[in-house]
Parts: sequence; structure tokens; C-alpha cells
Amino acid sequence: MDFIYYAPLRIVFAEGVISKIASYTSRNGSRVLLVTGKSHLRKTGVLDKILTSFSKSQKIEEVVVFDKAEENPDTQLINEAAKTITDKNLNVVVAVGGGSAMDLAKAASLSAKQKKPIEELMENGDLNILEAYPIICSPTTSGSGSEVTKYAVINNLSKNTKTAIGSETIYPKVSLIDPSLTYTISKTTIANTGFDALSHAIEAYISQSSSAITDAYCREAISLIKENLKKVYDTKDKTAMNNMSLASMLAGMALNVGRAALPHAMEHSLSAYNRQLPHGLGLSMVMIPFIKRTYKHSQKKFADIAYLMGKDISNMTLEDAAKKAVDAVEKIKASIGLTHKLSDFGFDKSTVNDMVKNTFHTMKHGIENSPKKFQEKEILDMYLEIL
Repeated sequence: MDFIYYAPLRIVFAEGVISKIASYTSRNGSRVLLVTGKSHLRKTGVLDKILTSFSKSQKIEEVVVFDKAEENPDTQLINEAAKTITDKNLNVVVAVGGGSAMDLAKAASLSAKQKKPIEELMENGDLNILEAYPIICSPTTSGSGSEVTKYAVINNLSKNTKTAIGSETIYPKVSLIDPSLTYTISKTTIANTGFDALSHAIEAYISQSSSAITDAYCREAISLIKENLKKVYDTKDKTAMNNMSLASMLAGMALNVGRAALPHAMEHSLSAYNRQLPHGLGLSMVMIPFIKRTYKHSQKKFADIAYLMGKDISNMTLEDAAKKAVDAVEKIKASIGLTHKLSDFGFDKSTVNDMVKNTFHTMKHGIENSPKKFQEKEILDMYLEIL
């Protein structure tokens, strides 16, 4: 039962807290790079609310809006954001958006502080000792959990790979979780990001790196997602959306220590090849083949997952109860419209072969963190199963 748990986070979870963003930011810096997506915050009026908050603060000297975040942020965009920090002499980075905006902000803050391109830092095994500019995160979706993690996922354009960097210096100083920011997201985003959160909870729960603390976070996150994701998808019920924000946060905190397993390794290869493939959607495709091949190797935990997701496992053998996790995940996938195949996104048998090599190259630790040892042939079979 030995474990180490470290999460130096100030979390503020409250509807409307985004209006206080200047107050929390000014404790960490006065010259702000504000990272957002291209249009959503403008259309909803949230960007104006944020800028108004900053303008009223006597402690904030300048705010530069970097509204270029997009699905699966790449090295070129990160270096551009880092150059903006350096050129404008900024000293704190604020991200308001989905996981892509937050990951972009984290990577750019590290790159700018170190005065090195992100590609060079991605090859550095000692990122924990390298300083970054302070980071403030506020999520607009309920999925990535990036607001509470030490990770940033980056598309490396020169290598056509997608890799996560991890460093204790890119933990957000403050996570402002305002569930009201999620009220305007689309059904498609609800489905994709909701499944991302579920994947974090499942993978961290059954991983080789799980612990008593992460298990507690995972069980609560899975239960919340089971009770609320379908309701959010169908009705955008605000109480349910608040619960999904909480579930995403809990799953992200679990992922920090429990870490991802094979599904994330497989998905990163997919969205590196086709950047238009949303991360959560990719995870929804690879998760079922993964559980089918893994439940026998962690029967107690997969049985827990089945139970938490509403399956009656009474009077079953442990193995049969664990197998019910397949049905539980299939059911929630179908209920939120995640019925896609890889061929819908331009994959074929030849590209799938390349995915296997990329999976081992970019996220071998995720493969090794799974309850079962996977060989290349098995991973290829899994990709072919969802082609």
C-alpha cells in the first residue's frame, strides 16, 4: 500500500468565479498572456467578462490575448505563444478553454521561461527542475482535467507524433473551476469530453500506479459520470453539468498519480495522424477493445467499474462481474452518440500499421502501466477491430 501523492493545487470551484480571475491572477503576476480558443469565448461574451475583470484590477498592467488554441496543440503554436510571452515581457499565463488551451498555456510558459523551443524541452528528462511562468487555468469543458494536472499533451510536427510532457513546475498555481462556463458547449463536445473524463478515471483506477487516494477519486468520478453524463447530453441540466465539472476534476487528479494506460497511448497515435479526431472520441473507440482484453487481469477493479456504472453484478463470479464493464462502457458510449469507426477519419489498414509503431514510440510508459502486458500484434488487432 506504499505510495507518494503530491498535488500543489489551489482549487476554487464555484459558479461565477471566473469574474474574480484578475484577483487570483494578480497574486502570481501582473503582465498576462491570456490563452483561449478562436471564437467560443467571444461568442458567449465570456471573453469580455474576463477582460473587464482584468481592466478593473490596479495590479494588472497588461493583458495580451492569444486566441489561437485549437484541437491538439502543436509545437509551432506553442513556440509562437512562448515568443509572445518573451517579446511582450509577460510574467503569468492564464488559460480559459478546453484541454488544448490549457496544455498550450502550460507548454508555452515552460518554453518561454527556459528560452528554448518546446521541441528541445520535450527531449529533456529533467523537466521537474526547470522553472516555468505561473499558470492559472479555468476549464470551459468537463473532460481533460488539465486544470489540475502536471501534464501537457503536444503534437510534435517534425516527428508527426503526439506526446505528453510532465513537470511539477507546470501545475497550475490556481484552478478556477466555474461550471457555468460549460453551459454553452455543444452536444458533440459534451460527449467527447465526457468520455475523456471517464477514460481518465478508468485508466487511473486499473493502472499499475494506482493508490488508495487515486482509487477514491476514480470511484467518485465514475459514479458521477454514470449519473450525469447522459442527462447533460440530453438536457444540459445545470446541476448535472456542475457534477460533470467535478467528475472531470477528480479524474484529472487521479490521472496525475495513477497515470494513463494503453487507451491513451493508442489514441495519441490516432490524433497525431489526424488532428481533426477529437481526443475523447478517439478514446471511445479504443476503450472497448482494451477492456475486452484486460478485464481478466484486474477483475476486482473492473467489477467495481461495472457496479459503479449501474450493472447488477450480484450472484456473479468475479470474472463475470468484471466482464460486465464492457457492457457498461458500451451502453454509455451509445447513449451519447459515440458510435464512430476509424475509417470515418481516413484510416485504413496501412495507416493502422504505422499507429502501432507510434504507440510504442510515444507512450511506452502508458502501455507498461496497464494491468496486462501488450504485444505489438495485440495492439494491431485492436486497431483493426475499430477500423
